[in-house]
Amino acid sequence: MPTRVRSILGLLLAVLTTFLVSCSSPTEVVEKITYTPNQLEQIHKYTEDLQTLREQMLTIPPLVQKGNWNDVKTFIHGPLGELRFKMLNLSRFLTPKAQEKARTISKEVFGHLVLIDEAAQTGDARKALQNYNGVLADFDAFLELIPPEAA
Repeated sequence: MPTRVRSILGLLLAVLTTFLVSCSSPTEVVEKITYTPNQLEQIHKYTEDLQTLREQMLTIPPLVQKGNWNDVKTFIHGPLGELRFKMLNLSRFLTPKAQEKARTISKEVFGHLVLIDEAAQTGDARKALQNYNGVLADFDAFLELIPPEAA
């Protein structure tokens, strides 16, 4: 092959390679989210408190079934009165994406508690138990947002 043809062929390959590389999309770098030891400690503290409240929620169905509506209202306003506050405080230590979900879920939990309270005022066991199940589902979804290293 003459030298001139090899030079042109080399130039065409260089241009083609440059074009192909410039048209390709860059690979996304997935940034691993890390928490500081202080954040993990705070998350762990709030998680323990929330898990205790989660276990205490198991007292609601027997109270509803017995028709102890005053005890249901007292329980919602007493021990569970701090639930939303603790959930929102814990969410401050999560990643921004998880914070948004955590806030939404905490509002849903609070909404279910309000509906249980309304059901207790009217003596509606079906509505109370339905919303109790909603509280548990939302609460468990909230706990899934907790980083495993803090749980």
